[in-house]
Amino acid sequence: MIKRLALIGAAVAGIVLLRNKVRQQQAEQDLWNQATDDVAAEPSATPAPTPAAPVPAPAPAADQDSPPATS
Repeated sequence: MIKRLALIGAAVAGIVLLRNKVRQQQAEQDLWNQATDDVAAEPSATPAPTPAAPVPAPAPAADQDSPPATS
C-alpha cells in the first residue's frame, strides 16, 4: 500500500514539474515572439524614412594645359 502511495506521489510530482517547465518555456517563447515581432507590419504614427536622393557627379576639372581665356 505504501509503495503505491509513493509511486502515485512521485507521478504527481513529476507531472507538476513537467507542467511548470512547459509553462515557463511557453512564457519565454511569448517574450521572444513579442521582442522579434515585425515592426513594419504594425501601423506607426511616423512615416517611413524616404531614401536619400543620389548625389550628382562633380563637374569635370578645367584643362590645365590651356591658358585662361581673356577678353
